[in-house]
Amino acid sequence: MNLRQRVANEGRSILTWWRKHALRNDGTFYGRVTTDCIPDPNADLGVILATRILWTFSRAIHTGFEASAENRHIIDSMWNMFKSAFWDQTHLGVFWMVDANQQPVQTRKHIYAQSFAMYACAEYYAATGKQEALLYAQLIYECIERYARDSVHGGYFESFSVDWRPMQDQLGISDLAAPKSMNTHLHLLEAYTRLYQVWPNPELRDRLRDLLQVVATRIVNPQTSHFQLFFDADWRPLSDVISYGHDIEGSWLLCEAAEALGDGACIQATRQLAVQMVDATLAEGLDADGGLFNEGHAGRVIDDDKHWWPQAEAAVGLVNAYQITGNPEYFKQSERVWDFIEQHMSDRQYGEWYWLVDRSGNPDKTKWKVEPWKCPYHNTRACLELWQRLAPEGE
Repeated sequence: MNLRQRVANEGRSILTWWRKHALRNDGTFYGRVTTDCIPDPNADLGVILATRILWTFSRAIHTGFEASAENRHIIDSMWNMFKSAFWDQTHLGVFWMVDANQQPVQTRKHIYAQSFAMYACAEYYAATGKQEALLYAQLIYECIERYARDSVHGGYFESFSVDWRPMQDQLGISDLAAPKSMNTHLHLLEAYTRLYQVWPNPELRDRLRDLLQVVATRIVNPQTSHFQLFFDADWRPLSDVISYGHDIEGSWLLCEAAEALGDGACIQATRQLAVQMVDATLAEGLDADGGLFNEGHAGRVIDDDKHWWPQAEAAVGLVNAYQITGNPEYFKQSERVWDFIEQHMSDRQYGEWYWLVDRSGNPDKTKWKVEPWKCPYHNTRACLELWQRLAPEGE
């Protein structure tokens, strides 16, 4: 079985799992589900999870991977929930968290969350043609540009109160009080790219170009070809930890942004940078078994756990490098990563992927299959992306 067939089988298995175990009959979703598929009906509901579910099933429809009536019902139900539970009718934008009764419990406006909301709205619009979804994406874009863009140093500030007043609040994944981060800028780039693809607005084009430049020249370390993770307001790095998954994810998302802009010189330069980032990741972050380590520092691995999402991103980033260079070694490495996924990350008993496995391949079964950060986005997207990239010519 070739790689395209393997990723298609995995993608359909993941979508089936989410329909069966994470989505509720009332058109909503469970905020937490255990490794062995037991849902917590009282768990809070995160906007990252909600928008990634909406994006995933919308993308499956739009690409033609699984354009079923059942999936259309799911995205329409999720869209209605998105509007009623997460959308702030007063100040615009989305809340971070609601409770099981869909009442806001964390109302902060983080640009990371706004990015995924925009990303999902744009994809839902692409899948359905509903102008309302494009309008919501445009409203989020306008809020980000009005409140978050740093016109002095470039890039975007990230954390705001419900009424868009600046805050020091972070994502909860670092205690570092950093006003700017790689993670938020990378996913804002992804969202602006998708919005521009469905709404080729001249101002958005300029903002997308600016953001691509910021990521390529401020966030990528020119000496190491790794992302730097946290920054102060004028882009001085505050951390030298390396996230291998973000590096290889960023390598192909940068290319996607450049290709959306359609500038030949920009595409060429970005592709060169992407291959450098992939090479740096391969040199330091890939284990002998084909799995991608979590984090490094100064050329050595400091966290050798293998989380689910870096494996998915590595498979795509390596195929992207193969398509840029024609070097079959990148494709072979992608196949090795997929071997690792099938052998260690994919839960053959209960379905979906484990959150992480240790260096020996043992899964941590205490972690949730579904929770505010464990979503169908990375692994399904990898399957859809590879399924499209590896399609026979003319299909």
